[in-house]
Amino acid sequence: MPLPRSADPCRLPATALHSVVAMFALSMLVACSPADESGEAATRIAAGDVDNGPVLLVSMDGLNEDILRRTLSPSQAPAFHQVLDQGRCAEYVVPSFPSLTAASHAAIWNGAWGTVTGLTGNALHRLPRSAHSLLELRSGFSYAPLAAEPIWITAARHGLRVGGHHPTQAPFPAGFPPTHDDWTPTEAEARRTEQRRILDQANIMVFNGYNQRPVNEGVLRLADMTATDATAWEGVDALPAAGPPPRAFTWDTPLGDLHALLHGDGDTYRRLSIATRPALAEAVVVEVHPAEVEATGDRELARFFSAPLRLRSTGGEPVAMRFRLFELADDGSDFLLYHPAVHVAEANRPEVQQAYETGAPGWFGNSSMGLWARGAFGPRFDEGGDGTAELRMLETAELVTEVFNAGSRWLWATLEPELMIDYFPLPDTVDHYLLGFLDQRWPGYDDDLAARIGELRARLWALADLRLALLRDLVAAADGRLVLIGDHGMRATWQFLHLNVALRDAGLLVLDADGDIDLARSRAVSPNGYWITINTTDWREGIVPPQERRAVIDEVAAALQAIVDSAGEPVVTRVYVAEEHPELGLGGAAGGDVYWRLAPGYRTTSSLRAGEAITPARIWAGHGFDSTEPDMHTVFCEWGSGVTPGRTPAMRVIDIAPRLGSWLGFGSPQDATGEP
Repeated sequence: MPLPRSADPCRLPATALHSVVAMFALSMLVACSPADESGEAATRIAAGDVDNGPVLLVSMDGLNEDILRRTLSPSQAPAFHQVLDQGRCAEYVVPSFPSLTAASHAAIWNGAWGTVTGLTGNALHRLPRSAHSLLELRSGFSYAPLAAEPIWITAARHGLRVGGHHPTQAPFPAGFPPTHDDWTPTEAEARRTEQRRILDQANIMVFNGYNQRPVNEGVLRLADMTATDATAWEGVDALPAAGPPPRAFTWDTPLGDLHALLHGDGDTYRRLSIATRPALAEAVVVEVHPAEVEATGDRELARFFSAPLRLRSTGGEPVAMRFRLFELADDGSDFLLYHPAVHVAEANRPEVQQAYETGAPGWFGNSSMGLWARGAFGPRFDEGGDGTAELRMLETAELVTEVFNAGSRWLWATLEPELMIDYFPLPDTVDHYLLGFLDQRWPGYDDDLAARIGELRARLWALADLRLALLRDLVAAADGRLVLIGDHGMRATWQFLHLNVALRDAGLLVLDADGDIDLARSRAVSPNGYWITINTTDWREGIVPPQERRAVIDEVAAALQAIVDSAGEPVVTRVYVAEEHPELGLGGAAGGDVYWRLAPGYRTTSSLRAGEAITPARIWAGHGFDSTEPDMHTVFCEWGSGVTPGRTPAMRVIDIAPRLGSWLGFGSPQDATGEP
């Protein structure tokens, strides 16, 4: 259904059973942990002391309760509605400010805002300031800029069995960069060493596949490959003589050349065999099938994908790639072959990484909605397509649901965790691309298009619902507790506010002869589109002395408040100065000085390419806005053993880890400032 005008277990194919050797090695891994080299035994919380069994926390990226209830019925998202209706849920949860994935998750795991953790955004300033300009950024998803202790470290220190299934800022020790004036290298190394020791314990398994993606997703045609000699393939003589003559190809990837052999039945080509060398016995086989049209129901998800092809990353880590053959001409003259991205599922110990890749091979990080949006699966239905492109994209979402579920099942069964932290990106991805079409405030809103988009969105959210249902069932079977959370909400936008263009127009930012920012003459810059930083002299190349900082902030605020739309209405409806709002967690060493609230329909950028501060944008739903606004709020719901349904007061994401620690008896993470 459109948003009102007033509105601001599934299973993988059984290809991944553990070998006897792998199971024995893993059992020895869990049973034979190295002793604590410090000689100090961690405080052990016995399993019987954990209230109401194990706790499984899952973050559904982009989850906002109000949006879900208004756009998805109980029949379309039954598991979500069940947990929200039958659980004990906060009225709402305030995310980080800006409401971004990396910053909010860091606040969740560590129980503190970015002013403490150093994780202020998806892209944040490099530290120390004296060694870097304010234009130098690094990823907030990495563990390297983290300066705090995540909950999995705290719980493992106290002896709980802890699993982390692709949380941000994992799976290695935090980097502890210099985020405060009294920081010392000795202090940082001591904390890294302690975290490294805990991560070496056998009672903790943490995975994160988002740090390395050696191969991007892709769609290949025959023209993208190089023909080779089919007779060079080992085993080619064993193919049926009645089939069409085999044809061989190679294509290069960042992990080396892959080999493909096209073959079939009778006069028709039907399949590709794909391997790391031309050997049929080592190949995975992918048969051509048109796009899946059958509803999910009880069928196996992503059933037309190949088995995983085992590979090694450039660093030697185990990885895998799957394939889907959507088209193949009968005469072999062309085909359309899709593969998802290849990720390295890093783990806190090498043997754990190997065991995961054996038990849940081929994990990757997201569906291929980006390829769909760019037309790689064919014309979209808003471009006159017949729906085939959407069906193909849906299969990629099915596969990402499958691999996440496989990993969750494996970790739950292997470790039997007392605390498991899990994640799923699909809701965020889906709503980035689709939610905006449902907003009647968008000038391009169309009832018919909204109805078709709504149906597609519901099918994609049904996969997230299946994911939640699987985790719910794991918890129910163990008489445990499920905790459903999110990291931020979503908002439709269709206009750009180019911050650096506005700062240039106000004389606060100056460009050089090449059109780049000239820091020697610029007093304020937005490095990432989510805040504005004053170019003070504590930054390398900074020019604003401390005594002039406040005056420049006032100029920035005035420049933002002067921006109006075509009707003369303000685009920036509120300005926040970081140090004036410690309750919101603004600023910090790796954060900015000035933040804001926007009028509906606008999103900010740091781009300098636009000639004007305000320009039209394609319809998109996003986040990163003022965390106090309802559409940015997210959820906290506990469901399961011993949980009395009802509503509890609003809370902040920094309260989540302390609350879990209180339930499980190990207290708050070391750097937490949130409340249980």
